Amino acid sequence: MLRSAVLGLAMLGLGTAAAFAAGEEDSRSCTSNRNQNARIEACSRVIADQSVTPAARALAYRNRATAYNGKRLYGLAVLDVDEALKLSPQDQSALIQRGLALTRTGQFDRAGADYGEVLRLNPRNERAHYERGLMYERKGELAAALADFDAAIKLSPRYVLPRNSRGFVLAKLHRLDEAIAEYGEALRISPDYLWPHVNRGRAYEAKGEFERALADFKRVAGHGAQPRTEDEERAIATAKQELARLTKALAEGKAKTTPERRVALVIGNSAYAFAPALRNPANDAKTLAATLRALGFAEVREVYDAGLSELGKALKEFGDLATGADWAIIYYAGHGIEVAGVNYLIPVDAKLESQTHVEDEALPLSRLLGKVTAANKMQLVVLDACRNNPFVGRMKRSGRETRAISRGLASIEPESGVLVAYAARDGTTALDGEAANSPYAEALVKYIAEPGLEISLLFRKVRDEVYTRTGRQQEPFTYGSLPAQPFYFKR
Repeated sequence: MLRSAVLGLAMLGLGTAAAFAAGEEDSRSCTSNRNQNARIEACSRVIADQSVTPAARALAYRNRATAYNGKRLYGLAVLDVDEALKLSPQDQSALIQRGLALTRTGQFDRAGADYGEVLRLNPRNERAHYERGLMYERKGELAAALADFDAAIKLSPRYVLPRNSRGFVLAKLHRLDEAIAEYGEALRISPDYLWPHVNRGRAYEAKGEFERALADFKRVAGHGAQPRTEDEERAIATAKQELARLTKALAEGKAKTTPERRVALVIGNSAYAFAPALRNPANDAKTLAATLRALGFAEVREVYDAGLSELGKALKEFGDLATGADWAIIYYAGHGIEVAGVNYLIPVDAKLESQTHVEDEALPLSRLLGKVTAANKMQLVVLDACRNNPFVGRMKRSGRETRAISRGLASIEPESGVLVAYAARDGTTALDGEAANSPYAEALVKYIAEPGLEISLLFRKVRDEVYTRTGRQQEPFTYGSLPAQPFYFKR
């Protein structure tokens, strides 16, 4: 029932044009229009036309799913592929589109099953190898990603996308010369493909070859060809940002390949004045702070049982400390709350007697995100703030108050380059456990100290361990994205 309602709303929301019968022009536009909105409208008219054949309707569902993926409407893409597969169960392209949408939403097992089914139907499907490689890369399984990219290239030597992605993974592994060579091969095949220039520029910068890096960024930033796809627009915007950042760093003498300067702010709030004390946060924060110091962080500032004023002061000072640093990390353990989609961290002196007091007595998560963005490379916020919250049940609501208060924290979409890690995914709560440290803090400290563990795989391992140890009651989750370069807490 819900599926039908969502699909129906998707078509109705496109306007009354969808009610008209589809013609040849709609069929062509549904198949190949580069404008995603126009493509969705055309496909919707084809789907609504009762005279089209089941095969044509299946194709329209698949093409509309492709457009939804292009607009990052992944839930709608999955629904459309489900409909397409009812009509054409072995549609390999539809399976790939669903796998892509599932990958983008972190449903890696389901995505892998779709790609596996495509390769069972056709072991020589290079696109399935490529997309599965991207899935493995997102999971942090870099060796598996390289194997799939290699398979795609072997099947289709001029297939440029896996070459660029292969270079991306090699850079993550700090095999920079190999990465640069792979980007060069991609550009030999397709000189106008923009992303290899951007990624090669980052690799050159990591090697300290700044002039070459600037040349690659400038080439993309000055790209004037029209019309542009959304992917090209993103590449150009990224190149402009990288060019401005590196130019400024060179002018200020801050561009370097010397050891990175890393700073952290660690906060543990346990002793709440108007709520029962929490056992773990102070212990968790102390353990993590000691671990970060042992890993060579230049400065680790610790704040315990902080009220609103003290938290504000600590964040202000940390923002100054983070400016110009390579890594800036904030770890917070304690109570948090979500009100109407906005996340707040709760100081120990908060009373929160009314829902209207939240904005006055708590600290919005956006304040933390704003401070880590002062760093040049790694910008990370880790929140072990998803515990069951005693404030929620007792907070009074005014007669006109309609904002919802939910358990756990709300999902977020931080700006590019910022990574946010939750101890428990949005809408769920974390467990304190029975030991001195929470299950999340124990796993985090364990894997941070593991040598050679790239950060994307690190958080995947944390997720798996916590999920298993808590009997699948708690699933850590990460939000946001990082640049192409690899990040290691310990080499």
